[in-house]
Amino acid sequence: MAKVKSLEQIRAKHAWKFIENVKEKKGDYLTAMRKLPAMILTSGLGQTVAFYLSKKNEHQNIINRVAEHLSKVMGIEGITCGTDLLKKIMQSNHEEYIILSREALKYATWLKRLAEAELEGE
Repeated sequence: MAKVKSLEQIRAKHAWKFIENVKEKKGDYLTAMRKLPAMILTSGLGQTVAFYLSKKNEHQNIINRVAEHLSKVMGIEGITCGTDLLKKIMQSNHEEYIILSREALKYATWLKRLAEAELEGE
C-alpha cells in the first residue's frame, strides 16, 4: 500500500519535531505558540511575522519554523527564515497572501495544540 500522507499529517509531523526540539529549553515558547493563531487572525500574517521577528529568540525561532513549513508545503523556493517570508508576503498578490495566511494559520494551530500538550505543566 502506498504511503501517502495528508497535509494535516505533514503539518503535525513538522510541528511535532519543533516541539520536541524546544522541549528542553521551554522558555517563552508555550506563550508565544499559544498567541500565534490569534495574532494571524487579528493582525494578519504580515504583521504577525514582523512582530515575531522583532522579539527575542523564541519568537524568531517560531516564525522561522513557520517560514520553513510554508516553503516546504507550498513549494516556495528561497524562504529559509522569517525575514524571507516577510519579503515574500510583501511581493505577493492578494490571492497568494490569503493562501499563505491560511496555511500558516493551520500550521500555527498545530504548534499551539502540541505545545499545550507537551510543554504545559513541565
